[in-house]
Amino acid sequence: MKSVDFQRNKSLIRVVNEKSNKPKKRNIDKIVYLILLCAVVFFGVYYLCIKNLFVTAQGQVLIDVINIRLTEDARILKHFVAEGDSVKTGDTLFCYANSLKNDLENSENGINLKSYNAQDNWALKEIYNLKKKIVLNKIDISKNYTVIKSYEAEIKNLTNQVILDALPRTRLDFVQNELLRLNAENTKLFIENKELENFMKNLPSGSKLTMNSFRDGRDGGGGYVSNNGVTYNIYSDEYLSELKYFKTPMDGIITRIHRKEQEVNLKSEDVMSVHKQHPTTIKGFFYQEDLQHIRIGDEFTIEFPDGSKSKGYVKRFYIATYNMPDEFQKKYEPTTRTIAVDIYPFNEEDSKKWYAFHKMGVVVSKFIFN
Repeated sequence: MKSVDFQRNKSLIRVVNEKSNKPKKRNIDKIVYLILLCAVVFFGVYYLCIKNLFVTAQGQVLIDVINIRLTEDARILKHFVAEGDSVKTGDTLFCYANSLKNDLENSENGINLKSYNAQDNWALKEIYNLKKKIVLNKIDISKNYTVIKSYEAEIKNLTNQVILDALPRTRLDFVQNELLRLNAENTKLFIENKELENFMKNLPSGSKLTMNSFRDGRDGGGGYVSNNGVTYNIYSDEYLSELKYFKTPMDGIITRIHRKEQEVNLKSEDVMSVHKQHPTTIKGFFYQEDLQHIRIGDEFTIEFPDGSKSKGYVKRFYIATYNMPDEFQKKYEPTTRTIAVDIYPFNEEDSKKWYAFHKMGVVVSKFIFN
């Protein structure tokens, strides 16, 4: 029998096995574990370094402030500054007057309020009304003069246009009549003011009655009339002392006005607050065990709430310990007593930077071996 050999001749076609494109399976659990382990190690080392190599404490930015109070109850009549204004030593802040009672005598100034009778009150009110009328008349005269100048500048042009028949004659007649009317009205107002002034001279005690006006000249009296050292309020029928002016004792910025104009301020209340612009300080509150690492003149790094940083130095220690401020003290923990220090800026530029963070909390720190 003939043998069968199916592989008598070798095949010329070779088969190449293709590589698998399937990605190798990664061990995700192992990767997550390594990431967590690195994070724990990093934060552990960071905590140990901060705890053992740095002194860290909470601090609070403070600015020297003067809260202005009066020694007696008074009525605030006029403010000459607004919140945010910068002031220099000696600038006038506000005008005020102390309240006087009708049944008492002011023996210090020799003023006897009992001598003020109904006739005096009538004279005070009448003089105020007359002077107010004079001021209003002067305002009307000024307005009329403005209109007169406008018409006089226009009348020549109107005349030429009427001659050329560009405008009707009635327009020119109207302007001329208005000029006559305004001039006549001004003449009348001048005469009226003169008569009012003569009338005031004939009032009882008229020579002693004067309208109060504030130093800036912007107020026409505000309803206050003076008579022999007493200021009378036309509107409230109230007797006040002579006008008094309070001046700022230092350079600074007006940060708060507590009493508005015409309000009564009690002697136990603040009228306004003035903050110094320099120097700004930071009061740091350190734990008692950190005392050994803090010395006068030590340089500290200050981190502000917005993430910015600055430098400062320790200028003063407080002898007694202080309770941690409420904003830094956890409610469920016992009260912590800390060592308080004052940290000052190195220059005025840093002080101005700190100024914006008044009463805000900051973090102060330094390297233990510095």
